Amino acid sequence: MAALAQPWIDGHLDLAYLSQHGVDLRATSASPDRFGVNLPALAAGGVGLVLGTIFTERGSTDAWGYPDDDDGSAAEHAGRLQLEIYERLEANGHIRIVRRRGDLDGFGESGLLRVVILMECADPIRTPAHARWWFDHGVRVVGMAWAYGSRYCGGNAQDGPLSVQGRELVQALDALGVLHDASHLSRQSFDDLMQVTDRCVVASHSNCASITADVPRHLTDTQIRAIAARGGLCGLNLYGKFLAKDRTATLDDAVRHVLHVRALAGDGSIALGSDFDGGFTPLACPVGAQRPEELPRLGAALEGAGVTGTALEGFRNANWLRVLRQSLPE
Repeated sequence: MAALAQPWIDGHLDLAYLSQHGVDLRATSASPDRFGVNLPALAAGGVGLVLGTIFTERGSTDAWGYPDDDDGSAAEHAGRLQLEIYERLEANGHIRIVRRRGDLDGFGESGLLRVVILMECADPIRTPAHARWWFDHGVRVVGMAWAYGSRYCGGNAQDGPLSVQGRELVQALDALGVLHDASHLSRQSFDDLMQVTDRCVVASHSNCASITADVPRHLTDTQIRAIAARGGLCGLNLYGKFLAKDRTATLDDAVRHVLHVRALAGDGSIALGSDFDGGFTPLACPVGAQRPEELPRLGAALEGAGVTGTALEGFRNANWLRVLRQSLPE
């Protein structure tokens, strides 16, 4: 297969979660208005690498759920089920899991999707001492909370600081070289994280609070600058309600968020973290960028707004590559 032209990196896709919803990731979607993400769609859009999540949800009775934060065994089980999905996809030749720096080389050239495993909510890590097991099994990025927080920290829908165990987990992840993801952290936990670690931090799928809404799900200008000061980046989330208020989002709205982050923190501070199909349908995304095949339209819109050359290359892949190369083991 020919090499992809300027391949994309998408910093946030819930691939295992979609598989548990019955999506055959190997095949074109049978319900494209409900599910747009699959391996053929990613290939058609020129996506060569993604951060694929292990997403678990407290209180859910579904396969990705567990009863409560204190049930570490159930949370761990839910997380392992999703890890096994990635391992099966790799064993059957459908993806390649990125475990070390060299696994990034030549991404986009073979047509085989590279996947960096990102844990979204750290409750499957029973204790900080168990972080090593997850690292040994391929997890390279961890966001300690989903919306409702975790035993380790507050989330964007449930305020709170890092717990004592949360601070210990940050230290354990730092010792392993795991990258921190600040998306979904409460603002108090974000501040605590930045105090406990001096390492790079990303927000894999978060937009600008100053544009959409001043709520903890979005990043304040101060947070964006703080992430950039560590060499991190913000991943543009393509959920329409995170792009525009009280109306259908457009490509212009997506571009506006990109331009705002660039103005605050520079070209290296913004990339893609689409979250396509992450609990919403393609129709909830901006017109013109509702599924992976339409990412070239987003690229064209950015070019039309003056994001060209190395700045556009940074958004498409170079900014994520820089961060991953710095954080992954040799």
